[in-house]
Amino acid sequence: MLVSMLEIMKKAKEGGYGVLAPNVFNEDSVRACLEAAVELDSPVIIDVLPGNHKDLVSFGRIVTQLANEVRIPVALNLDHGDTFEACVKAIYGGFTGIMVDRSALPFEENAKEVAYFKRICEPLGITVEAEFGQIADGCDYEEKREEFLTDPEKAKAFVEASGCDCLAVSIGEAHGEYTNKGPEIDFERLAKIKELVDVPLVFHGGSFSGFDNIAKCCQIGTQKVNMGTDAYNYGLQLLMEDGRYPEENIGARMAGDIMWAGYKERVMDYMKVTGSVGKNWLKITD
Repeated sequence: MLVSMLEIMKKAKEGGYGVLAPNVFNEDSVRACLEAAVELDSPVIIDVLPGNHKDLVSFGRIVTQLANEVRIPVALNLDHGDTFEACVKAIYGGFTGIMVDRSALPFEENAKEVAYFKRICEPLGITVEAEFGQIADGCDYEEKREEFLTDPEKAKAFVEASGCDCLAVSIGEAHGEYTNKGPEIDFERLAKIKELVDVPLVFHGGSFSGFDNIAKCCQIGTQKVNMGTDAYNYGLQLLMEDGRYPEENIGARMAGDIMWAGYKERVMDYMKVTGSVGKNWLKITD
């Protein structure tokens, strides 16, 4: 059932666990996420990256229909909405969360643009996620890590100025694969941010950041964990390793079944790590 992203995150904050937000790429990947959530009795946040989809409005409607077919809390969130157009399309597409990503801008401009969308989204029940500090890419992690880290005191001021519903923070993680050494997560920084900031917190770059690191962040106070690359790569790996591909023409449908089954398996791995298994408050009990 499609619900507010903030509702999912508030319950996670109260319960002391995190909720996975997998990046989806097509209808098959959405179905894989929903199947994983049903099997583990877990809430899930479907993250949609604008660059992965030609028509956000139509795709949003497809996800909404699929989400309303399962008795699991499902939120639909625009990931890294870095243009006005993408954010507006997500609103029209029925998204229940929008990340207004202006993290590359100075403090005042970032807060101002987030606040603008908060005024639009709040009456519609749409959750607004912002980012303060910047999440590095794995390829330039060592160069950018220190520069991009979130300052806890400034994060508090940013939430107050922007009115965002949840905040993505930089604590030493990165998007994608790390080219050299792995992540150095600053757990003390996360704990300090949690102490100063009232809104739920978001961990970007879950792929390859390490299950132990993610689990600890969720225990400290992270409510949403973004992940996409690892699940996609794992599904692709299984497809390439399948004895029938590419030597035989097994067809797109069968190839997809192999790939998205692997994607689903990895999504379930991350759901178990976040602590959300069994946290479905919509389930029917006798």
